[in-house]
Amino acid sequence: MIRFLLTALCVINSFDSADQAFIPLTKKFLDKLKNETLYNKFATPTQYDDVPTNVTLSMFIEGMSSFSAQTMDYHLDVYFQEEWYDHRLAHNASAPILVRDLEVFKMMWHPDVYFANARSAAFQDITDDNFLVWVYPNGRVWYDARISIVSSCNMDLWKYPLDSQECALRILSYAYPMTVLRLLWSEKEDVPAIDRNPDITMPDMSLKHIRTGYCNGTYATGEWSCMTAIFYVEREMMHHVMQTYVPTALIVVISWFNFWLEIDSAPARVSLSITTLLTISTQANAVKLALPEVSYMKAIDVWMGSCMAFVFGVMIEFTICHYAKNLEMLRGDGQPSLINEEEGVRGDGEQHIALNMLNPEEPRLRSLNQNNDVTANGTRYFVGAERMKRKRSKASLSRLRQQVASMRHATVDVSRRAFNWTRALRNLRGRRVAQRIDERCRIVFPMIFFLFNIAYWSFYLVFN
Repeated sequence: MIRFLLTALCVINSFDSADQAFIPLTKKFLDKLKNETLYNKFATPTQYDDVPTNVTLSMFIEGMSSFSAQTMDYHLDVYFQEEWYDHRLAHNASAPILVRDLEVFKMMWHPDVYFANARSAAFQDITDDNFLVWVYPNGRVWYDARISIVSSCNMDLWKYPLDSQECALRILSYAYPMTVLRLLWSEKEDVPAIDRNPDITMPDMSLKHIRTGYCNGTYATGEWSCMTAIFYVEREMMHHVMQTYVPTALIVVISWFNFWLEIDSAPARVSLSITTLLTISTQANAVKLALPEVSYMKAIDVWMGSCMAFVFGVMIEFTICHYAKNLEMLRGDGQPSLINEEEGVRGDGEQHIALNMLNPEEPRLRSLNQNNDVTANGTRYFVGAERMKRKRSKASLSRLRQQVASMRHATVDVSRRAFNWTRALRNLRGRRVAQRIDERCRIVFPMIFFLFNIAYWSFYLVFN
């Protein structure tokens, strides 16, 4: 209560020192209020003068908090002051009369001011009703009350969480149109119309400045005097930088470790890519829970979507590398090899193409043997076999056959080694292609992410 009275004294510090003294409520003043012939509380002070009653407004912001982007509202704790002249309440006392009784105040005419865009409002009544009324000898009435307000604010979140908001508190008269009651902001020297507590702090917002304004009070029932108190606030982005931007950027950097893993380490690379992608997705869902569903894209959506695209790009890069390696492996399979994989080394009667030249069954050799000599057991001989029988002994012929068999096995072994060497060469060439892609992505991905950061922060912080 002492703090409330001190605040009220600070607000009216432009008054004379004699004005700051007061006298208690007198019986004479109460009798005047009860006499309906002398005072009609249902009539405005200028009811019969054909001029509107001017009501001057002022505010002292004691506290501000709970700026919620999801519910789009904020909380105010204000000392709300109204001032008007009612010559019917003029008295002969040397100081203003202090009214602290709510029932007595209800016997007086007072403006029916309300907050048009307030979702809820309440007078403070701990430990007693937080209000006071001073009635000056010349009929000037000064009213002060402490009010808690939850006001709506239509926030534009396209720059969230790098945004700043302007929230207006609209003040109107409920029953009296502009022709009967006119609201004005206070214009006293050295006392701003809206003052604030310099110690106001909020966890997610900072109050930059407050200004007064006027609003359109035209309704279907007429034109009403409308005033606005506009609060300009900026969102504290350090919390979001540490909780959202830095972790997601680190996750993107971690996904680049794929470029330094071996191309054959498919389980490790796939696991790392999927883990980082799911982590980014979880972070994005956590951010969405704190925001309303709007039809436009927010700054945090652009960031999360871009980070997810970078991580997904790492998965695409691995797929391309793996495909390039396998494509190089399969590129030469359609060409004839040194040995026929299906028929080259299966067994008796299936011989290497080069060895068939030594076989008397070879068509080209058989065509030269016009007599087509065949022994009793069906064994074919080389061309001129009869002449060889006459010139060579059986031992020489047996030794020749052993040499041919040895040459056949040696040729098959050499061909198999050549085939395996060819496949190894293609494998090495495919790995080299994949490694070259990885080496280039080690530079391209960080560079693109760096350029994206420059464009992102410049667009949302500098150009807008």
